[in-house]
Amino acid sequence: MMKGKAFKWAVLGGALAVVVMYGIEMSTAGIERINGPIEGIEYAEAQAADPKPEPSEEPISDIALAQRQKIAKLEQELEEVKRLAGLAGPEPSEESVQENERLPGIPIEADQPAVNRIADSTSGLLQNMSSEGIRLVVSIFDGLIK
Repeated sequence: MMKGKAFKWAVLGGALAVVVMYGIEMSTAGIERINGPIEGIEYAEAQAADPKPEPSEEPISDIALAQRQKIAKLEQELEEVKRLAGLAGPEPSEESVQENERLPGIPIEADQPAVNRIADSTSGLLQNMSSEGIRLVVSIFDGLIK
């Protein structure tokens, strides 16, 4: 009777290990997709072992020039959007603050509501904890594998 249970536990443990390793692989792929490749020892060794030949200098300068032009154009568009949104301008002085017509003496707030600020800070905290937790689990399993 114990032999049958031991086999079931072994199968369950193996399946759980496969699921955990698959989850780690998927989370690492997601992190790399968002933050770029994780540079580590393996990456540096692979680059040293397989150096790629450099193309001629002229195409690089053309590509770099095209990239600089695109960046300059995007920065101009960003400044225009900021200007339209009123974010790039100076801070409003007390004289330029509009009066509230419904409640005289109380200025109209241009800031985000407190709920939005709390939600933004909470989401940032949760995202940071999630990414650090994933990195911790990945480093633990990486240490166990090596």
